[in-house]
Amino acid sequence: MPEPWAAVPRYRGTRKLAPLHVPSRHALFIQPPRAVDATLPLRIRYSTDAAPEALASFAYRAGNGSSADGNLLLSLPTHDGAPAHEHWQAPNPVTRRSAFGARIAHDDTLLYAEWSLDEAAHGGIEAAATEAYRQIAVLLADSGYPHPVKIWHYLGAINDGAGDDERYRRFCVGRAAALDPGQPLPAATAIGLQTPPDRLTVFLLAAKVAGTRIENPRQVPAYEYPRAYGPASPSFSRAMLMPWGQLFVSGTAAVVGYETKHPENTGAQLRELALNLDALVAKAEAIGGRQLVPAALKVYVRRREDLAEVEALAARLFPADCPRLTVLADISRADLRVEVEALYDPVTRA
Repeated sequence: MPEPWAAVPRYRGTRKLAPLHVPSRHALFIQPPRAVDATLPLRIRYSTDAAPEALASFAYRAGNGSSADGNLLLSLPTHDGAPAHEHWQAPNPVTRRSAFGARIAHDDTLLYAEWSLDEAAHGGIEAAATEAYRQIAVLLADSGYPHPVKIWHYLGAINDGAGDDERYRRFCVGRAAALDPGQPLPAATAIGLQTPPDRLTVFLLAAKVAGTRIENPRQVPAYEYPRAYGPASPSFSRAMLMPWGQLFVSGTAAVVGYETKHPENTGAQLRELALNLDALVAKAEAIGGRQLVPAALKVYVRRREDLAEVEALAARLFPADCPRLTVLADISRADLRVEVEALYDPVTRA
């Protein structure tokens, strides 16, 4: 019997791929905003400057922590080293406070919370991950936003260490230790900052209402990975489909079944992960009954020398009017060279 992902069509719709080595149609890695449905609870845009007001904002340049303007700094450089910003914009007034060990912002639909933990002060990455998820559990129980939509994790030197001592595997062990068995798992991204180990940065989006977890028919669920991938499987779902129609997609890479594909070919990995996105979105459309279009894409590239190739191919794989940000970062597996996370919006009914 063929594996379930073997039956997924190679491409959906009318997508046509250009040759791998082609000039980019875009001068910058940050694409202009597209028209959006103003009634959706969240809009994501990328820019070269700070936003005056947003549910959350992030600055991509050297350094970690909080900048003077309140943005969370992430040490994920762009292709030319120029600063970039990401803004999560909500249509309703935002309230800010500090609680549960986190900086919090929320409106009447969504809650954003961020933590920054000193790894050394907590005894290493494993214990820091456990503490972060302990604090997340308290927030979800008491904040009025009990349903996690997606959780992001950033840590330095993510692939350092051999075998089960790899820092990402130790992070997974620490995270699993704080989760209740059978607990619904949100979408997630775990990315390596190309910096020495220092702080574990975690932020999340939570909602008052529950979403529907989506798994990819081309992939084994991450929480069912075999023992060869670590003593604790990664604890996340491939995507979360919210009742209002938006799809929050986890970090997606060239993994089919549970194996990495094309470990020596960056372009082929990007093509493969695009197929994974196609299959995942098709599953979400079938469940939700609405067509989905990409509303924001973030591309993580491990090697600087691959940036031009990735951007040239991404310009053909993804819609030109979809905001896209590409940054240098390490991926959770050492043999993965590129990863994409995404937000999809429902097509507005006529």
